[in-house]
Amino acid sequence: MSEDQKPSAFGKLNLKDATNKVNAEALRQFTIEAEERKKKEAAAAAALAAVSGEAAGPEQGETEEGKASTEDVKVNLVPTPPQTPKDGSRPSSSRKAITPVAAAVGGEEGSTGGSKPAEAADTVVTKEGADKSEYETDSNASVDEATDAPKKLRKKKKKTEGATGEAAAKGELGTGGAVGAAGAAEGEGEVEAVVTAENGKKSAIDEKYPEMLDYNPDDDVDPGPDPNFFYDLEQMYARAKTSSGEGSTPSNFLTLFHSFGYECLKRANLHVLDETHVLFSAGNYIQIFNVDTKKLTYLPTVGGKGIGSIAVHPSRKYFAVGEQGFEPEILIFEYPSLKLYRICRKGTERSYAFLSFSPDGAKLASLGSSPDYMLTIWDWKREKIILRSKAHGQDVFRVTFSTEIEGQLTTGGLGHIKFWKMAATFTGLKLQGELGKYGRTAISDIEGYVELPDGKVLSGSEWGNMLLWDGDLIKCELSSTENKNCHKGQIQEIFLDEGELITAGADGSVKIWDFETIDGADVLEEDAMFPMEPMSEMHVGDGVSIISMCKTVTENNDTNSMWLAQDASGGIWRLDISVSLTKKAPELIQSYHAGPVRGIAPCSYTHMAASMGADGTVRVFDYLRKHTLVRKKYKSGGSCILWPGRNVDSKCVTLIGGFSDGVIRVMTLDYAEQESEYELKISLQHALKPHKGEVTAMIIDDEGKTLVTGSKDDCTLFFFDITSNYLPIGFMKLEAPVTTMAWSNSSKRVLVGLSSGVVLEVECPDSGEVDSSVTYEIQPGSKINRYEFKSIGYKIKKAAHEMVKIKKEEEQQKRLDKIMVDEGEEAYLEEKKAIEDTNSAEEDPVFEPPTVSNQIIKIFPYEDRFYLSLDGTDTGALYECTFNDPLADMPTPPSMRGRWVRLNGEPLRVIDMDTDIEIHEINLMQDGSNVMVGMGDGTIRIHKKLEGSGLQMGPPFTLPAHSSGSVNGIMTSFDTRFLISGGNDGNLFVYKVNHAGVELSLPSPSDSLLKSKVKEEITGPPVDDIDDLKAYSIEEAKQKREHEKMLKTAEDKKIKVRKTIATLRSKFKKLKVVNKDLPKHLTLLANDFSMDPQMGSIIAQEVSDSKDLIRKQLAWNSEKHRIELMKLRKRFKDVVATDRIVLHAVESDHLVSTFRCAKPSEAMQQALDDFHKKLAADSNGAPGSRGSDARRISTMARQGLGFVRKNTELDMHGPSAVVGSKGGKKLKDAKANKSLQKAEERKSKRLQRELAWKNLSSRKPSENYEDPQMLAAIEDAKNNMGDFNLKTAKNYKVPESQRQGGTFKRAQLLELRRMIYMTKMNFNERLLALRDRKQKMITEAEDWSGRLDTIQAKLPAGSIMAKPKVPVLLDDELPERAMEYTPESLREFKIRHDEEKKRGPADEGGFGGFGGFGDSPPAPTAAETKAAAPVAKQAAAPAAAAGDKGGEGGTEAEEAELEDLVSTLENENENLEIMMMLHEQECLISQMNEAYKEFDKEVVKLRTAKIELDVELKNGDLRIILLFEELLLLKEFEKRENILQEALSSKLSDRDEMSDKIEELEEKLSSKKLYMEELQENEKILYDSFTEQLGENNKFADYLTKVFKKKIKRVKKAAEMDGDSDESDSDDDFDSSSEEEDDDEDGVEHLDLNICPPGCSQELYDATIVMREKKLDLEEAIQEEKKIIDSLRKEVDALVKKNKVISHGVKCAKNDLEAFQLEKQKKMNELDIVVTLNLDQIQYMQNGVLPSDLVSCLVFHSAGVNQLASRIKELQQEKAHQIRKFKELKKSHIHLIKGKKGMQEKLLGLDEKCQNMMLLKFGREVDLKKLENISTNRIAEELKETIAKKDVKYSRKLNEWDVQINQAKQRLLTATRDHTSHLDILNELTKDKQDLESVLDSKQKNLGGEYSGQRKADLKERQRLLQLVQLQAQEIDALKDEIGILSRKDGHILPPTQTAVPPLPPIGGRC
Repeated sequence: MSEDQKPSAFGKLNLKDATNKVNAEALRQFTIEAEERKKKEAAAAAALAAVSGEAAGPEQGETEEGKASTEDVKVNLVPTPPQTPKDGSRPSSSRKAITPVAAAVGGEEGSTGGSKPAEAADTVVTKEGADKSEYETDSNASVDEATDAPKKLRKKKKKTEGATGEAAAKGELGTGGAVGAAGAAEGEGEVEAVVTAENGKKSAIDEKYPEMLDYNPDDDVDPGPDPNFFYDLEQMYARAKTSSGEGSTPSNFLTLFHSFGYECLKRANLHVLDETHVLFSAGNYIQIFNVDTKKLTYLPTVGGKGIGSIAVHPSRKYFAVGEQGFEPEILIFEYPSLKLYRICRKGTERSYAFLSFSPDGAKLASLGSSPDYMLTIWDWKREKIILRSKAHGQDVFRVTFSTEIEGQLTTGGLGHIKFWKMAATFTGLKLQGELGKYGRTAISDIEGYVELPDGKVLSGSEWGNMLLWDGDLIKCELSSTENKNCHKGQIQEIFLDEGELITAGADGSVKIWDFETIDGADVLEEDAMFPMEPMSEMHVGDGVSIISMCKTVTENNDTNSMWLAQDASGGIWRLDISVSLTKKAPELIQSYHAGPVRGIAPCSYTHMAASMGADGTVRVFDYLRKHTLVRKKYKSGGSCILWPGRNVDSKCVTLIGGFSDGVIRVMTLDYAEQESEYELKISLQHALKPHKGEVTAMIIDDEGKTLVTGSKDDCTLFFFDITSNYLPIGFMKLEAPVTTMAWSNSSKRVLVGLSSGVVLEVECPDSGEVDSSVTYEIQPGSKINRYEFKSIGYKIKKAAHEMVKIKKEEEQQKRLDKIMVDEGEEAYLEEKKAIEDTNSAEEDPVFEPPTVSNQIIKIFPYEDRFYLSLDGTDTGALYECTFNDPLADMPTPPSMRGRWVRLNGEPLRVIDMDTDIEIHEINLMQDGSNVMVGMGDGTIRIHKKLEGSGLQMGPPFTLPAHSSGSVNGIMTSFDTRFLISGGNDGNLFVYKVNHAGVELSLPSPSDSLLKSKVKEEITGPPVDDIDDLKAYSIEEAKQKREHEKMLKTAEDKKIKVRKTIATLRSKFKKLKVVNKDLPKHLTLLANDFSMDPQMGSIIAQEVSDSKDLIRKQLAWNSEKHRIELMKLRKRFKDVVATDRIVLHAVESDHLVSTFRCAKPSEAMQQALDDFHKKLAADSNGAPGSRGSDARRISTMARQGLGFVRKNTELDMHGPSAVVGSKGGKKLKDAKANKSLQKAEERKSKRLQRELAWKNLSSRKPSENYEDPQMLAAIEDAKNNMGDFNLKTAKNYKVPESQRQGGTFKRAQLLELRRMIYMTKMNFNERLLALRDRKQKMITEAEDWSGRLDTIQAKLPAGSIMAKPKVPVLLDDELPERAMEYTPESLREFKIRHDEEKKRGPADEGGFGGFGGFGDSPPAPTAAETKAAAPVAKQAAAPAAAAGDKGGEGGTEAEEAELEDLVSTLENENENLEIMMMLHEQECLISQMNEAYKEFDKEVVKLRTAKIELDVELKNGDLRIILLFEELLLLKEFEKRENILQEALSSKLSDRDEMSDKIEELEEKLSSKKLYMEELQENEKILYDSFTEQLGENNKFADYLTKVFKKKIKRVKKAAEMDGDSDESDSDDDFDSSSEEEDDDEDGVEHLDLNICPPGCSQELYDATIVMREKKLDLEEAIQEEKKIIDSLRKEVDALVKKNKVISHGVKCAKNDLEAFQLEKQKKMNELDIVVTLNLDQIQYMQNGVLPSDLVSCLVFHSAGVNQLASRIKELQQEKAHQIRKFKELKKSHIHLIKGKKGMQEKLLGLDEKCQNMMLLKFGREVDLKKLENISTNRIAEELKETIAKKDVKYSRKLNEWDVQINQAKQRLLTATRDHTSHLDILNELTKDKQDLESVLDSKQKNLGGEYSGQRKADLKERQRLLQLVQLQAQEIDALKDEIGILSRKDGHILPPTQTAVPPLPPIGGRC
């Protein structure tokens, strides 16, 4: 049975067939339950049969019918066994999951051959993506067969219970048998189907039999598919679901033609396959896009529920696709064949969130989305799961393998990051995760991260900084400098590519960071930031938000800097992120909708369509040519769109869009310019805002006259008159938000669907009917019909349930009756009880109406009725409704139990869509043949429209199109050849419609139609768009204008009142004047004018209160304006160091202005200070060698330490150290003193000569010595000799002093800016000083002018000279006055402002302020008043003079009288005063003129200086540009340079360290050699001393020489001596025996060398022993030093070899650095340098004419040219000078050689003379130094004298002690004798006592004691002899010790140790 033919809970119901429908529904429900029970019972029966061996045939007593039914059930439960298809492809199990029970039973029956493969596929979990699962069975099974199954099963149950239990106990059951036994033991033979529910819990069977989980029959046989095996995708992909029969739609009715969609908001939805192809998903399709040809290749999915994630194999030969849906699969395709290679199943429950291959490509990691969030590791080639674990409890965004550490993974998601390890334990491989701990850092979602090579992880954060994870802790947080974040927003991607870290953020920026800096980043404080700057950054564009990036590939896998970026705004970008000046700008490859497509509108005449996106973009595309024609983005998001037909626009180029901010935009299409990206452009014609919130629906009537819009937020319906240029007609306020609209079949009426479940039919008003003078609101009145939908979904479900229940009861009664007849009453009662128990256990579901009305989603008018789709409990069906319901309410009669009767207001008919999914779109195709339905799950349904009353639809054609969300638009083209759909997933698909199953040929392209229609440009003034989201709506603007009109009227009335008050005030003033002129007795007092005395105080109080109130009201505004002014000053004024000040000359038109410059930033100053500090710190080191001086100083310090150590060692170890000095104390022997003094004088002279010779030898230069002055001169010549080697030359070497880095260049740039700033400021200071001078001059000029006014007032008119004009400072000379204000200036400003408002146009409102009403000119400002004052004075002076003259003149008679009165003396004084004033006048005027001229000269001079500075500053600006370009270039090379420089520094450091070690070892070696020579010299001196000590003719000379040269063993430790003494008493203890034997063999007299022989002096023998010890010490020291010297020499040789290797490395590093510097210099040479030249500076002429091309010219300093010219002569002179100098030096050299020879001859003569004198005096050559030491030795003499004194002193003390000792001995002897005598007496008495006691005892006890006396005496004698032997042994030991001591070096003899031995008893007994 097909899906469309199955019974459903919803039928097509009407009043006539309601009863039949209910009966059919009940029957269907009962049939389903019976079929399900039959399946379960059959499964149990099959299991029991398997145990008893009866599975092969039916039981005896069964009917054939029963047999057939049971076999059918078994067949339906058996899975398909593996078979090999005819085409040779690998058999695959069904995509839908077989339950474990079904698989187990099928496994048992499959062995008997009783399965039917063709029917096995029906036993599947068929609820696609639902929350539960059902079984589908064959439609041939009847209800009777189902009812017979329990009876047969009951019969078998009794027979098999015992066998089942025994078999289960013995473990003889197989998988199927065990399941069958478990099911049979549960009662009634029912076995539950195992289905995984949403909560992910296992069923009871899963818990009992865990081995059945993820069961696969091939696991035990097939280790994996064949490597060459491929699936047949053609047989597996998700096709459209259709049905056969009447009214059905062919399966190929729709075929995908093109996709204009791209899910840009999905993570990692862009991957590179090869050089030209990229991969992404859109809806249910995998799309492969060719970036060059723009062609798309489509691959369908298998599940048909969308795509969750995709991933590309590292080899790019495969790509994986993770689907969505119930238990989705992972499909792995081969590229480029696009064959389905592998399928991985059961990795998650609902959808895959992310896929990632391992670096080697062998493993695949998958992340599941809600609800399980399962992390699974696959062996994808074997289709096996390796490991799996729950990744987290919340959303997990991505998973990746570590590129360096195998078995390590990282996941990031909502508020967490987790680090995983595939750990091998003793139980197997485990997946262990460790959650990252944020600590003090705020918790953040982790989108982008990267695993570093050392195991650390670098992740992004929500606020834009990077987090460096070390283990599960944050090591540090990385930010940009100046407390800025790395990105503005979430960091989406982080890559480690070619040693650089690349980050991409939601702010649209891509930044490159230094990996080494990040890898070594660390901070001291836990919450501190690690600031750093990116190496390079790129801002892709405004509004761009990068979600993911992937690097492009090349054919040869060369180094590539091109990346592709996925933009969340709907774009795919090609980015060049290389760090170079020639990198390409970001290129937008393709653009799509970002987010849901909210509406589509096809064109009515050609194959074009428009779409509106939630991202605010309007797109028009030609789907026939698969090309986007235009794209326009607006600020607010879109909500709906219309493309009106020709009834609105004859050209059909008008688009109307509704937006989320309530704006309606009317747009037109036009041809774009040639440079445009698109063919067309969108021009805005109207921008209207009828609503405050989102425009949810728009419709236009058939006549094209009225546009109706509805909104969800303000619940309004707005009408526009299209014919009147979209003139607003009015709006209506509705009771609930508008969700959908449609035109009713009656004219001029609109159907409006509300969210409250109400449908309104509104009549459209005409433009003339509505009075919109005050408001646009229209009162509804009687123009609205209302229909309120009453939910009936719960009623239908309840009625169906009751009918099913009744039918079930009837069937149960029939079954009971049959059992009563066939089996009897006992079986009847048993079955009845079972049925009653079952019925009582079942609970009836509760069916109640919804508490909240369901929202209307779509209205579809058809004929005289309309059809509704709703959400909530009424979803999944169309409801036929009408406004005119003829029926009254009809309550349900009690007798009609189980029936549903329609009440008034309920739908007339229900069209069941057989789904629980919401219906979002429903439209008729253009030809009316089919109904198109867009579902809430993204599927498209096509129903054929059938004939009949109302809307009749055939079975559905269901096509899975969109991956998630609803279908928001579904339309067909004008010719019904194409279907266009847009959905919430942002995809827009175009399908080709194949009518009647026959594919139609495509029509011709539509560009000709487009050109024929859109050919004239629409001209007109540009329209202002509404970009402000807070802009007023049409009604609000209307009300605002009305309010302003009312305010204007009120203001006019106020002005009239004020005029009246002003008139009354003027009359009152006149009355007061008249009152004042009246007589006093008639004059009114001031109080008389006050009508009410208290009125004044009340008014004053009211005025005060009003002022306080106004102050409070204006306080906020005042503070706001103050803060605004402060911010403006801070932003624009405070940053300016000097404003533009123009200084004007006085008598000329010259002027000069300052440089307007900004203050340097603190960051700039800080950077400069840091650089100068660093420069000062590094100034001690030589260029190019960091810390070279420090190393040199340290080396010198080590050398000094070595010299001191060497001298110290010589002083310590040298045996011949000189003690004493020339100034020692005098000896008593005068002769000895004199001889010692002479010896010391000779010794000091000799030391002085030796020191002088040593100094002279030290100054002797080596053979390779070079004069430092000469070397410095050579170096200076190399640097300054004028060898101008061009930087473009191939052999050019960048001098070390000219090598520059990014830091130095940046400091140079900052320094240049600082210099420019200082230059400008210096000039500005000069100008300000000149302005101050002008101010001072103006003050003096005003004084002079005042004096001149005084003088000229007294001078006659003919003598007055023209006074120079006093200059004034203009406003541009004092710009700071603009920021100064006073209350007077504010009043003046207010007056001027009021007057300007009065003079303004009348329509602007006028009447500003409360002042006068005349057009009086504005009052002058304070500056103008001040400036006008001198002029007024100047103008008043002649007038005053003229007035005085006129006053003096009077009449002639008066003049005559005055002349007579004036005396001659007064005339003379007056003439003298006039002469003095004339002179003063001339001086003042000349002084003023001179001051003006001097000032003007200074202005001209300053102006000239500024012109020169302008030139320099322009050159400086050009230099800044050059430095900036160089800085960018140096930054590009900085990383490589640092690496090379660090490598060189490291090698130099190693070389210096090695050189220091060599020097230190050489110093040690030289010191050891010196010490060795001294030891040898001391040994020689010791031998000479021994020879002198023997003297001549000593008869013991040979013996003592033998003793002196004797070699004995040296004991180094005292412990050894102690150990030797403890050894056994044997003759082997004597070590000198062999030596003595050697001595005997020499033929010398046999004397003991350890004992002084008789006749030999003991002192001489002892001295010989001491000298022998010294000799042995010297020999040991010499041997030790030889060993040290050998080891040091070997170590030095090894270090020298290492130093050679290091030096070679240094040379290579220097060569690499020089090559790099040359490469960098070449790049620097490519930069353009601007040089300003005059024509006379160009000396490159061709035939006396300036060439047109100056490319081959060389810009050179003129001084350098002159220097090169003069250098020729200088070199000639230097050459001649050097030749002369060489000749002189050669002569000097010859002279020195001759002098050297003479000195050598003189030395030979002196040597010969010295030898002759020695022979004469000593008879042979002697050593004078030794001779002095032997002859006179001051130390020896002093020691002898000291010894003599000590002998005298201590001999006296010894005598005294001897006397005391003798006395003590005498006393001791006396006491000892007394004590001894007493002891003897005591001893005798004690012995007597003992003898007596013994005798007494013997007599009492023993008989014959007299015979035992002799035996006792023998015993005593034996005891005495033993004691004697012991005493002798002790003496022998003592002698041995003495002999051993004598044989040692010191030779001291101690008395032998005496052991206390008891006294021997006498032989004969007691005396």
